[in-house]
This record gives sequence, structure tokens and C-alpha cells, in this order.
Amino acid sequence: METNKKSGAKEIVLMGLMTALICIAGSIIKIPSIGGFVHLGDCMVFLSVVILGKKKGIVASALGMFFVDILGGYYLWAPFTLLIKGAMAYITGTILEIMSEHKSNMKYVISFVVSGIFMVLAYFGAGIIMAAFLTEKTGLMQGMIYSAKDIIGNIVQVSTGIIIALPLSNILLKAKKAIA
Repeated sequence: METNKKSGAKEIVLMGLMTALICIAGSIIKIPSIGGFVHLGDCMVFLSVVILGKKKGIVASALGMFFVDILGGYYLWAPFTLLIKGAMAYITGTILEIMSEHKSNMKYVISFVVSGIFMVLAYFGAGIIMAAFLTEKTGLMQGMIYSAKDIIGNIVQVSTGIIIALPLSNILLKAKKAIA
């Protein structure tokens, strides 16, 4: 019983640390873009799932990136980010679970790329919704045009996250096994 309490406390601490690391990665290095900024938070979203697993990775990713938007003044985007980054972590974790028998790094490439594509499409959709709330007479086409401005920035952001997360995934897994 005592080891379960210690183990549970350790897991909560690790989730809290990862949430903070995700928030820092999304807040410290920011490259301004037309509708927001490009950051390294996506790299940490991927790594949180690799290190913590799917369920804990979802919580850490969603909350960490939510705090990035709140602390950065992007209040209207925060609910979208909470859902989108949580879904990114879910997609990554689900694909990694399905491909768990594969020994190659291809499972990371596939899971990161698929969830990255989801992110770009989801923020495009969120941008269309935001356009409808920010203006009174925005139609679907105008909302799509407004939202399209962020596609390239989101592709650059998620691609950078993938490029950094791929080599770090194996390194961090080896370190985790050595510590455990």
C-alpha cells in the first residue's frame, strides 16, 4: 500500500513537471507569426506522451499549452489549445500503443506526423470559428481566408517539434529505463 502511494505521488509530480516544461517550452522561445507565434511546445507535447504515456501525456500537454496561451494573453485561443493539444497527445499515444511492437523509430515518425497534421487542420478550423466571433458578418469563405494565414506557421512549428522530438525520444526512453 505504501509503495502505491509513493508511486502515485511520483506520477503526479512527473505530470506537474512535464506540464511546467511544456509551458516553458511554449513560452520562452517564441517566434511571432501573423496570428500568434511559433514555439517549441509541440516538441514537448510529443515527448510528454513518450515519457509519461498516453493518459498522463494528454493531461500534461493540454494543461501546459493551455497555460502558454493564458500567460501569453491569447485568452480566446486557450480553450481551442486545451482541446487540440490534448487531442494531439491522444493521437500520438494511440498510434504508439498500436505500433508498440515495432522496434524502429518509424512509430515515432508516424505518430508525430499524423498528430501534427491533425494540429494544423484543427487550428485552421479553430481560426474559422474565431473569425466568426471576431467579426459580425464573416462568412465561411472569409473565415477560411482569415484562418489560412496561420497554416504555414503551424506547419513550421509542428515540423520543428517533430525534428527535435525524434532524436530526443530514444534518448529520454533510455534515461527513463536507467532511472527506473
